[in-house]
Amino acid sequence: MAEAPALPLEKKPIRATLARFGLASMSSAAVSVSHLLVQLVSVRRLGASEIGTLAFLLVIIQFGYGLSNALVSTPYAIAVNQREDGEDEGFDFFFPMNLLLALSQGLLCAAIGWIMAGPWAAAAFGLAGTFSLLRWFGRATSYAHHTPSGAAVSDLVYAVLVVAGVGATLAIGARLELFGAVIAGAGLLALIPFGAGFLFRHRPVGLGRAFAAYRPVWKRQSAWTLIGVITTEATSNAHSYIVTLFAGPAAFAPIAVGMLFFRPVNVCITALTQLERPRMARAVGKGDERSARGSVRAFLAALLVIWIATAVTAALILFVFPHVIIKPTLSVETVMIAVALCAALSLVQCLQAPMSVLTQARGAFRPLAATSVRSCFVGVAAVVAITLFAPSVYTIAGVVLAQLVMMLGIWRLDHVWRRTQRETAE
Repeated sequence: MAEAPALPLEKKPIRATLARFGLASMSSAAVSVSHLLVQLVSVRRLGASEIGTLAFLLVIIQFGYGLSNALVSTPYAIAVNQREDGEDEGFDFFFPMNLLLALSQGLLCAAIGWIMAGPWAAAAFGLAGTFSLLRWFGRATSYAHHTPSGAAVSDLVYAVLVVAGVGATLAIGARLELFGAVIAGAGLLALIPFGAGFLFRHRPVGLGRAFAAYRPVWKRQSAWTLIGVITTEATSNAHSYIVTLFAGPAAFAPIAVGMLFFRPVNVCITALTQLERPRMARAVGKGDERSARGSVRAFLAALLVIWIATAVTAALILFVFPHVIIKPTLSVETVMIAVALCAALSLVQCLQAPMSVLTQARGAFRPLAATSVRSCFVGVAAVVAITLFAPSVYTIAGVVLAQLVMMLGIWRLDHVWRRTQRETAE
């Protein structure tokens, strides 16, 4: 992949920072709006069980992004940006590994779709899961090479196609499997901006050599990151899995609507993480702590602005015209409780994300995984207890508690690292 000149690490003017975040945020916001439209239409046109099923499958696709970050996207970005020339020669093995991951994600989505909704949903969401991870790694490679325009174009193509597809479903009748087909088709066509070379590098040949080349990455980094991703997913979405398992997708529907309001924040956290990770990795690799922490501050400021805008919008919708969004079969009061708890959860995630990315850039994967495991135990125990003794919507509070434990643990790791650096310097 051709590399654009990398931004230097020294302090940048405020407009350069805004432009950097603006491009990633706007394209990610377009994707978020398209998914928001999918779920809004589903809330109005589908039954409670189908609403919960669609929301759960989108959670699984989002989980796939975390797996991609752990296994291929983050290792690739760090490897490229800690080389002096910034080239990716010798890193071709990441591409067939990504193909295997994408196919696995597709099989998982297909199995869940079959169990919950039947064969047509299985086919549609299986393809959607596969193409989503191929596209996600394409975005990661664009950011790793400091060419965010490629990721932005892909996002915009995807968003436009999803919006058009949702409009078509309104004309022919909204059905769960049609939403899956729309997401799958948009994901496939949104691979075009990455070029034929990107897809060709995914050819499934030389898998033995790819596994052999990947093994050191797995031992040094990905194994610990994977533990962190799985436990973080269990922490962040324990309510999604436990409520769906114990009470069914219909009981998950009000929670899904609450999560829907703050999906834009989650999408921006994920997108800005991909944008800032290479910059932090390069800064840490050159020992430029000042630039790394400056990136953390800018990242945090951007997330807080996005969170405030999202929270204000959610409040206006709920208090001014709730029945435009919320289906009559759902309790407005229950949805309001879900939105309030999701707002708290989203805020904690915004406070946590920038320092978590810096901790990864420093290579502290093992202690970060240990912190994630502790928060996971807290979250799962809290959610199970709430599920047994209170209405399902309050399970979100258990996730908030777990995220607080995770955030405090990450801050503690940062404090220990900085103290160690001071002692070493002395």
